[in-house]
Amino acid sequence: MALSRLEKCLSHHARTLLPHVLSKESSYRLAYVFSLICAMSSGFITLIALYSKPWNLQLGYTAWQVNTIVSFANLGTYLTPPVLGWLADTHGPITLSALAIIGFIPSYAYVGYSFNHPELASFRMTVVAFVVIGVSTSALYFSALLTCAKLCPTRKILSISLPTTCYGISSLLGSQLLRAGCFWSEGYLDLGSVFTTFAWLYAAVGLLAWIATSTVSMLHHHNSQIDEQQPLLPVPADERSRQKNFFQDAIAYVLAVSMLLALGPLEMFVANMGSLSNLISNDSAQLSNQMLSIYALSSTAARILTGLLTDVLSAKKISAKWILIAHLLLCLLSQLGVLQLTQSTSLPPHWKILSMGGLIGFVYGGLYTIYPTIVLIVWGDKLFGTAYGSMMIAPAIGSALSCMSYAKVFDSNCVDENNNCISPVFKITTVELACCLVVTMVALRAWKRRAVPI
Repeated sequence: MALSRLEKCLSHHARTLLPHVLSKESSYRLAYVFSLICAMSSGFITLIALYSKPWNLQLGYTAWQVNTIVSFANLGTYLTPPVLGWLADTHGPITLSALAIIGFIPSYAYVGYSFNHPELASFRMTVVAFVVIGVSTSALYFSALLTCAKLCPTRKILSISLPTTCYGISSLLGSQLLRAGCFWSEGYLDLGSVFTTFAWLYAAVGLLAWIATSTVSMLHHHNSQIDEQQPLLPVPADERSRQKNFFQDAIAYVLAVSMLLALGPLEMFVANMGSLSNLISNDSAQLSNQMLSIYALSSTAARILTGLLTDVLSAKKISAKWILIAHLLLCLLSQLGVLQLTQSTSLPPHWKILSMGGLIGFVYGGLYTIYPTIVLIVWGDKLFGTAYGSMMIAPAIGSALSCMSYAKVFDSNCVDENNNCISPVFKITTVELACCLVVTMVALRAWKRRAVPI
């Protein structure tokens, strides 16, 4: 497959150097490992749950402002994948890795500097920076996911499960990293040091991403001798036809609604883990860190188990839809559990709170593995970038709606920080999950009528 001029330029040096250093098989293996490392470092945005208290103490941000930052970061993360998917399908994953590093480094450098200099801090610029961080998160993760999918297209555990697992591990690694004493000052996180460290980290990750995604360009290039000045290649007619059919498929939109209703409340819980633990426990700083670690660990386990189970069931000709239904039922159970905790008149024991964080982490990781797996099964690897990228708009909208709902209830009801003031939010999310199950069954029934092998 010939490369576009942009992909040629970005991958030229790696394509020239790597064949003289490594065999083709070795370079593919190295690219796969580097892609997993990139996925493992792309999810630090989930640590935003730990930033609310430092932002409030140092910069005076309210719950509404913190959730505004979170919502815009999620919009940056989830609204851009349709464009990122098109870029990757047309110009290779290397364009996404380049965009990620260009976005990560200056954005984290700015928010780190502004935290250390409150007199110069601008809330609007912080929002813009986190939008860019959200876009960069999607770009780096998507480049890693697509690289793995293109290198190992026939094995779901290698193409989907492992990269999504590594993305889940990133929040676990990040939460452990932020326990280091150098990131703490006067009892709260020193976000200036945290963000500066992230800026340097992504500079190093950028080199690995460049090597990994350049290897995919080598895979597509097939050593063909094409004029370096050839203009951008047109999209083939069959690819345009597949894209048109996808966007005209009503069931694609039904699945997107399912993702909106399921993933929106989960994203809201993750983003507000710190403030929620402050409402239901006296030891909020320690509890929120423990909850994030348990959440990340269970999310990672769910991604691995979901990938393994999908491959096992596929070998036995059993539909992956049962995994999706099971995760949605667990998700509904988790919302009922959080609702019970927030309606309690007394402070619940820590083990209940941590157990609920673990359950939500499990369904979060499981759903973020099974949804792309189903997209890959239904629409194929040729359209995976465009299809799954377009689907990611749904959790962006769901996350924004849920986060704004949480912030509105929190700022109006929770001045006294009693633990049942926030329960109206989880009544709504419980209803959302019940509706999600109904919508998902509609999609599954439609695929059954079409004889889609799902």
